[in-house]
Amino acid sequence: MNRLALLIIFAVLDLGCILLALTLGSPLTIAQELSIPFDYKGASFFTCLIFILSYYTLDCYPLSRRQERDIVPRVIVGTLIASVLTGFSFYILEIWRFPRLLYVIQFGLTLVFTAFWRIVYIKLHSRLAYRDRIILSGPGPYENVLEYISDNLPEADVLGYVTEDNYPVEEVDLPYLGQPENIITIGTSKKADIVLLMPDVDLEGSAASTLLKTRLEYGIQVEASSSFIERLTQRVPVEEIRDSWLLMEYGFSLNSQRMMRRIKRVIDWGVSLGMLLVISPLLLITALAVRVESPGPVIYRQKRVGLMGKEFTLYKFRSMGTDAEKNGAQWAQENDPRVTRIGRIIRKLRIDELPQLVNVLKGDMSLVGPRPERMEFVSQLEKKIPYYYLRHTVKPGITGWAQVSYPYGASEEDARIKLEYDLYYVKKMSLMFDLMIFLKTVGVVLFPSGAR
Repeated sequence: MNRLALLIIFAVLDLGCILLALTLGSPLTIAQELSIPFDYKGASFFTCLIFILSYYTLDCYPLSRRQERDIVPRVIVGTLIASVLTGFSFYILEIWRFPRLLYVIQFGLTLVFTAFWRIVYIKLHSRLAYRDRIILSGPGPYENVLEYISDNLPEADVLGYVTEDNYPVEEVDLPYLGQPENIITIGTSKKADIVLLMPDVDLEGSAASTLLKTRLEYGIQVEASSSFIERLTQRVPVEEIRDSWLLMEYGFSLNSQRMMRRIKRVIDWGVSLGMLLVISPLLLITALAVRVESPGPVIYRQKRVGLMGKEFTLYKFRSMGTDAEKNGAQWAQENDPRVTRIGRIIRKLRIDELPQLVNVLKGDMSLVGPRPERMEFVSQLEKKIPYYYLRHTVKPGITGWAQVSYPYGASEEDARIKLEYDLYYVKKMSLMFDLMIFLKTVGVVLFPSGAR
């Protein structure tokens, strides 16, 4: 089942929990001749909408093992935030007002019901999840694919690999199953569900027709390993792609969509200006706190790499001492001694990033996009990580898919993983995707992970 279908099912379960909570609480709080579905339609719809958005924002839908780890605390915070928002709205818009007691009962029952189904789902999923049976086809190396599968689909069984005799294969803990031309016999005898095609698989001659027959007549899914991993992880695996895949794959099309670029720019300008006006008191308080704690400029200016590799000046609230880089550019480390006390707070809450709204107004950045890096790091990473330059084909952003999907990285391996998330964003970029990332950013701020 794909992630979107699973997300819809989870949202429907939550809707059922919310409506059940309202129904159970109604006999104690509203007149007998009134009913929730007919007499409180507006309030019920608004409540459901706010709760679903709150749960989504805080990653309360367990689509991955990472999200399962702290799901109950997220549900508690999500329910509390949604209840506060609905309560505040109800007492502004009296036409949608629930009785106060129903409001309290609905909060308690919704919390119990929504937490309960998630706990049940996680318990059952770990025991009853279907085990996909996978065959790898084509020459290795296989380590990267096996690592992706192990980390993201641990219940899968990798049965082995098929490849030509003349292809050298590195030592892997997988059985050799035979020649590619025998894939139908091998797949059916092993009861395989999926044949994953490695990046350098040979599809010349009869190989393609054999695989087509495998898929259409025998019902075994045939898929490129890069596409499979992308769908599984919502990342583009840089070690598993080739120029031909990038050329033919759907997506990576923002620069050919002028209207999309214009709309995105208008939204960036309007939202950033509005946010600067609304949060101006917070900006002033932060500036005073930074200035009082340590001498030096309040705003830290730094050259970063932007669209098409051009450098621009990025603005941040200073969170380190003025001599933080006396020994040259460095990755930020966990418990970095260079960070001030106020700096730790504003980094944790992402407040230090807010001056970048000025960069958005100037057109150097977008609200959503890959995080801009320094030229010193970019020069190193482009030599070591394939396709790193692709992240510069769109404007950098204050927040992005990598930021809401992966904790802070301070190594080349972290940079590679974040690049994979960035490439997924570049490929799938749309206004709806931007909105989704923006909502999830709120959840990252409320549940900080990896900020340094």
